[in-house]
Amino acid sequence: MELTVVIPSFGLDALLRTCLASLATSLQVAGIDDVRVVVADNGSTNPYRVEHLGGGRVELLRFDQRTSFARACNMAARSAPARRYLFLNNDVLLHPQAIADVVGTMDAVRNAGICGARLVFPDDRIQHCGVRMDDGPLGPYHEFAGQPTARVSRAIRDFPAVTGAVLLIDGQLFDELGGFDEIYPFGYEDLDLCLRAGQKGARITCAQAIDSLHFESMSNRDPGRHDLSRQQFWQRWKGRYTRVGSWQPP
Repeated sequence: MELTVVIPSFGLDALLRTCLASLATSLQVAGIDDVRVVVADNGSTNPYRVEHLGGGRVELLRFDQRTSFARACNMAARSAPARRYLFLNNDVLLHPQAIADVVGTMDAVRNAGICGARLVFPDDRIQHCGVRMDDGPLGPYHEFAGQPTARVSRAIRDFPAVTGAVLLIDGQLFDELGGFDEIYPFGYEDLDLCLRAGQKGARITCAQAIDSLHFESMSNRDPGRHDLSRQQFWQRWKGRYTRVGSWQPP
């Protein structure tokens, strides 16, 4: 299998259907046919049904009780082994050329193991174009967050991490890392995955040519679980990463 797309999702049926429709178009434009799409139904009150999600290549993995983002993603990925995995949030609407941009960027950057996507809010402000690290109170932060996308460079750069909202990773690397670390109850598992990949010498980059829409945190967020994840991230990584991300030519 060339690509497995994993979408963890809780409720928000209409948004998920729209996410899947944008994904199907973007896969078609990219010319990727050898693909499986696994929706991890993370304990939705009304369980998803394939026929309500457009059918086709969509597969369902049902959790009767809510579990962590990390565990849902890991189990979905393990159910459909592939050369590459694309993790996608249900509140992301991909631009038709987004997957071609992400795959093409990853192919063009030497030793790239992970590639993220440039994401914007509905008003065209940057939500994500790469994550930087700070060992002070700011911690990890999205570079240029809130800035108009037209003002932010589209040059390809290396980053310590990218968001898991749209994250393409080499399948062998994902397996070697053991997937997302399930110690995190909610949040920071994507940054941890990137930092561990960096320790193995993989480059982390972000596709910049295309903007996709990200509503961000549409699924219910539990502040207590998020705070616990932040504490666990700090315990593991504080003082162990470089403050400024590196740059290398593609």
